[in-house]
Amino acid sequence: MSGLIEKVLELAPHEGDFSTSIPHLSLFRRNSSMPSPIPVIYQPSIYMVLLGAKATFLGKERYQYDAMHYLVSCVPLPLEGQVLEASTDTPYLAARISLDAQLVNELLVQMPPEPRRTSTSLEMLNNSSTARGIYVSEINDEIQSTLSRLLSCAHSKTKANILGQLALKELIYHVLDAEHGALLRSFASQDRQQYQIANVLQYINRHYASNMGITALANKANMSESSFYQHFKAATNTSPIQYIKTIRLHAAKRKMLFEHHNATTAAYEVGYTSASQFSREYRRLFSVPPAQDARTATKV
Repeated sequence: MSGLIEKVLELAPHEGDFSTSIPHLSLFRRNSSMPSPIPVIYQPSIYMVLLGAKATFLGKERYQYDAMHYLVSCVPLPLEGQVLEASTDTPYLAARISLDAQLVNELLVQMPPEPRRTSTSLEMLNNSSTARGIYVSEINDEIQSTLSRLLSCAHSKTKANILGQLALKELIYHVLDAEHGALLRSFASQDRQQYQIANVLQYINRHYASNMGITALANKANMSESSFYQHFKAATNTSPIQYIKTIRLHAAKRKMLFEHHNATTAAYEVGYTSASQFSREYRRLFSVPPAQDARTATKV
């Protein structure tokens, strides 16, 4: 693991977020822990901690991962994240591998139809209350070795374009084939209901400002309303209405912070028709009024 840490320190020499020459691979460095969790949207990705530890919360459920574990977000999820262990001398270091749907599907076509399924992963997949679109698994030797080769390719554009893509594909293969990989497969396999939910979640993230009702979303998933609600909540641990609301609030925050919109404009652009309702719900999620974030962005 020490070799992996050295490679990340070279690519992430100071605190911040870093893209790399390898598509879908980004790195994170934090020099201090967080006193409390902060709201964040996790896109479909594999998150691997090389140093330190982090906890992610989906409602009241806690997912903790460190140098011995990785987290997989199979679908876009509104979560809360908290770096637990980090300091200037021993920073929090992590790698994120974004899950490209086309690449995952290519691998599924080439892999045997049945994944390696432990009794635990089968129970999670068949139990609607635990078939979440997120899980934590142990980093095995194959994953660690492949991640090391992937990071080695990030120093050279030529290696990144050729060997990096091979290492990226191999890493995702090992995750699909590892313990709990059946859960990731279920959200990418077209013959499973989790796949239909994943498609609806992607649709919501693209069209969050539109007026979306449960009936229309259920039809998009080819499910009855009751079945859709059940499978949606199983994957996200929240209702469709609450999920849409959270996605809209995060989008409004981005518009204020990065596009310098005022609170009222941001509210209407993400689909709110009541500025007062937007203000109440924004403050409930982010613990500050939207106008405060808008003013902070203006100062910057």
